[in-house]
Amino acid sequence: MKYMLDTDTISLVVRKDHDVIKNLIEHEDDEILISAISYAELSYGLEKRGSEKLFSEVNTVLGKLSIVAFDDSQSELYGKIRSKLEKSGTCLGDMDMLIAAAAMNENAVLVSHNVKHFSKIKGIKVEDWKGSKQKNSK
Repeated sequence: MKYMLDTDTISLVVRKDHDVIKNLIEHEDDEILISAISYAELSYGLEKRGSEKLFSEVNTVLGKLSIVAFDDSQSELYGKIRSKLEKSGTCLGDMDMLIAAAAMNENAVLVSHNVKHFSKIKGIKVEDWKGSKQKNSK
């Protein structure tokens, strides 16, 4: 099984959240991915904060993960997700829909602390590794 970490989950790893790290080490390195979109969000956050220490900590984590490039099939899936959500009157941020498209395209479980948020997208698999139990949405 593949797991794509959402930006908030990577932040929890950097902050050394015990539960998230425990779940993370239960999986092989090649099972864990992040989207280029999450990488972009992290890069923006690092530039904004300007902290050398934080930059080093985030890059240590990222150095252990596979970053999935955003491609045309993910772009098409994003278009479908956004169109369906708009038709149903549901609104999500563009970056979140792009991350969801990346996870779905990789047939990966999206690991996010925003399960309720992402569960608005039909067909996505989401887990929350923060807390004592994994919370799932399918």
